[in-house]
Amino acid sequence: MSKPKTLRPVLQGLGAYALAILATLFFAFPVFWMASSSLKSELDISQYPPVFTSFEPSLVNYAELFTQLDALDAFINSAVIVAMATSLAMICGTMAAYALARFDMKGKEVMAFEVLSIRMLPPIVSVIPMFIIARTLGIFDTYWLLAAAYGLAGLPFVVWVMRVFIQDIPQSIEEAAMIDGCSRFETFWRVTLPLLLPGLAATMVIVFMFSWNEFLLASMLTSQEAKTLPVIAANAIKPKSIAWGLASAAGVMMSLPVVVLVLLMQRYLVRGLTLGAVKG
Repeated sequence: MSKPKTLRPVLQGLGAYALAILATLFFAFPVFWMASSSLKSELDISQYPPVFTSFEPSLVNYAELFTQLDALDAFINSAVIVAMATSLAMICGTMAAYALARFDMKGKEVMAFEVLSIRMLPPIVSVIPMFIIARTLGIFDTYWLLAAAYGLAGLPFVVWVMRVFIQDIPQSIEEAAMIDGCSRFETFWRVTLPLLLPGLAATMVIVFMFSWNEFLLASMLTSQEAKTLPVIAANAIKPKSIAWGLASAAGVMMSLPVVVLVLLMQRYLVRGLTLGAVKG
């Protein structure tokens, strides 16, 4: 009678591992297919049944991406613009979140909702006015325009997420630091900010991904000088067909910075995503 009870935890563990493996394969297969397709010729990609491993790898798609589509310049543009936008959103958003979480201000809940309402506006609604304003001010096709647009788009998310993280930190810790002689800014910089590192890392990665993959604003507000990588990747769509090898190479190139950033931030990322999830 005791043997079934002994086998039950083992079977449950095996079932959990099997489900985890199936889920991993399910989500990893598109990544594998994209990476392998970037090394295939168009003939190998179009074969049926599909060719998984028995093909001769080639860097033709990457060569075309860099030589004909100027992907390196677009990659540099994306890196500079997204770095500026992410820094702007994180600095301004964190400071605003701290003010909304710690200061007693009249109507701060209304103010917080007004900040969030920026995200309710579809980008397609604002892109035409932004285009006209950019042309009038002479900032069309510049880093500053896209950095400001991406920073403004990510600001509400940073404010609302970081506000929750700050509220989870006991206010008594800050009060003790101020009693010891720290100013409000010193308390924030030396006490609160180090405790917010997991939340900052998780928020920064999400804001970075939103800006890095953005296409609509980049395609409408740039021409040549500030063209970003998603706009270049869209050139794989030809008038009568899709260059799948070129699109896969562009996808791999776009994915690498996000993967590297997540690996660098993984020390804080899991803690940041689960911070405040368990109380008591």
